[in-house]
Amino acid sequence: MNEKFFDLAREKQDRMINGAIEVFAKNGYKHAATDDMVKAVGVSKGLWFHYFGSKEGIYVFVYDYSVKYMMLELSTVVDESETDYFEMVRQIEQVKARVRKSYPYMPAFLKTAEYETDETVMQKTADVRRIYRERMDSLLKSAEIGSILDRARRERVKKILAYSIDGITWEKRGSDPDAVYREIKTYIDCMRDLTKGLLGQEQDGMIGLR
Repeated sequence: MNEKFFDLAREKQDRMINGAIEVFAKNGYKHAATDDMVKAVGVSKGLWFHYFGSKEGIYVFVYDYSVKYMMLELSTVVDESETDYFEMVRQIEQVKARVRKSYPYMPAFLKTAEYETDETVMQKTADVRRIYRERMDSLLKSAEIGSILDRARRERVKKILAYSIDGITWEKRGSDPDAVYREIKTYIDCMRDLTKGLLGQEQDGMIGLR
């Protein structure tokens, strides 16, 4: 990547970053077209390649940028001492809502990047992917669903909530960040309430542990 990219006005940098992120989020690396980025941003293809060299160079840069930006926001908002799983998830989603206000497709891009299959970009982003995955895992592992006694059942609830959030994030990608966050929060609150009912059933022996 050409470091002179950072000499551009911040507004132009963000337009180019947002354009690339949106196209990659919607199409994945293989099917993303630089022509679509050019149309979305309104700059020449020559300028893209002047700064990034290739589509691969664009992807590696915006992925690295997205991870660093997201991790910075996490460090300013999330309370790492939080032990309630639902509250931790809510804080993480609040961070994503903040991020969407500057980079509407960044959370969706980071999610779709988890399923990227292109070997070259996977290899070139491997270290950053590991750092981001470990960071997110560490936040979620520090909290638990105390209202469910059975570990296997807790893990199922976590998966249900994660799938719900992923679905909303994808369905509402590019939408008003605050509206997306409010909808996600209703699902978090709903799952929290449901688990309180599960605790009572477990204590009464109404449901099994498998």
